[in-house]
Amino acid sequence: MQPQDSTGVLEGVYAANVTPFRDDERWSIDVDAYLGHVRWLAERGVTGVIPFGTNGEGPSVATHEKHAVLDALAPVAGSLQIVPTVAEGNLPDTLDLLAHLEDLPVAAVMVLPPYYFKPVSADGLRRFYERALAATRHPVVLYHIPKYAIPVPTEVVIDLPVWGVKDSGGEAGYAAAVRAAGKGVLVGTEDDLPARLRTAQGSISALANIVPEQVVSLYAHVRADRTAEAAALSAHLQEVRAMTKEYAAPGVLKKIAEQRHGYPMGTVRPPLTPVPTTFAAAAAAERDVAGPTG
Repeated sequence: MQPQDSTGVLEGVYAANVTPFRDDERWSIDVDAYLGHVRWLAERGVTGVIPFGTNGEGPSVATHEKHAVLDALAPVAGSLQIVPTVAEGNLPDTLDLLAHLEDLPVAAVMVLPPYYFKPVSADGLRRFYERALAATRHPVVLYHIPKYAIPVPTEVVIDLPVWGVKDSGGEAGYAAAVRAAGKGVLVGTEDDLPARLRTAQGSISALANIVPEQVVSLYAHVRADRTAEAAALSAHLQEVRAMTKEYAAPGVLKKIAEQRHGYPMGTVRPPLTPVPTTFAAAAAAERDVAGPTG
């Protein structure tokens, strides 16, 4: 395994794009709506998309379904970077999905460790990731999201020949330690985003599903050191973020995204529960776009 340079591979705003499920017997994926949503995101300036992560309900999606969606997405992505999430829960399925991705023009792959058995030693994580790294030609981003899965210690990120990590933990010093070792960081937490972006190459944003323009503007403000503008926009985004916490976030994001662009974003898969019909998606969408964008 060769070390992967963290410079110039991934940088900017990536949408943790949601997955539209039909309200049918199997909650099937609406591929046309999926592609429409991604096109809308691309038109509004995001660097890329992260299919089948947490907000994409990846652990609720079968591997063969991911194959079909990614096969349809790759030919129409254009300059949009695709970084699929590999969150299969076990090593064989992880290797199978990585094998399928070998033939697709993805920018990188983001790999979640198996998340059932806890605790897991750093040595166990290294053994898992060493097999995954050997199975792919693509840069690998480790997925650190201790709220839902096994934490990925900084020493594992630093020791392995990976691009870096998606940091959805936000622990003090975590991102700085990874960056000091020459590895990349994409921020997954959206609280105090201006400060977090100063130690990261970019953001993987749930809010980019509904206000991509604002997340892209915030990133530009931080890169240009426009502190006041970044702070004002960040404060507005925190209001938007608070609204998405009222119900299961993927469902709220789908409702508001549908209101903004018109593609039928459907529902969520169990065990998540649908957003009540009383949720005022139109009013929420109007409030989302009413904040600062410049």
